[in-house]
Amino acid sequence: MNVPTINAVACLVMFAAMRSASAACEIDDPAVVAKAFYDKHPNFSSEDPARIRKIVTPRFFDALDREYKCAQGQICAIEADPWTDAQDGSIGKPVEFATASNSGVEAKVSMTYTFVLGKKHEQKHATLVLQREAPTECWRMDDLMGPRGDSLVRGIEQWFKEYGSAL
Repeated sequence: MNVPTINAVACLVMFAAMRSASAACEIDDPAVVAKAFYDKHPNFSSEDPARIRKIVTPRFFDALDREYKCAQGQICAIEADPWTDAQDGSIGKPVEFATASNSGVEAKVSMTYTFVLGKKHEQKHATLVLQREAPTECWRMDDLMGPRGDSLVRGIEQWFKEYGSAL
């Protein structure tokens, strides 16, 4: 009968721990993560950011939290739907997600959709930026750039820099 040595047991325990750490994220594909974020939180910019705190970066959370606290019944930094950069209209189907770049710790995902405003249907693109601390960590939303290409986080930060002290 072979009895495992302490070194062999230690190696097995370490292997199991590393495997479970890398399996902690259900999904490693940035496009799938971005789609899940869109599907589960289409109104993220107006909902309590505490609901998404664990799936967004601290900088993104801080910007959304400031906006949420300010916007109780009024318009603050976000004046339009961040997905569309528009106040009117909606996102029609299909909505498609494709990874545009992936360095292992930052990924950009292109979101392509049909923008519907009355009888007008137009193809639009938004870019979701995801980050993680290391390739073994889970992807987190870091920013959204609507069809105009403007950073949502930078826009919120700039607005509060310019107008936030007046509140």
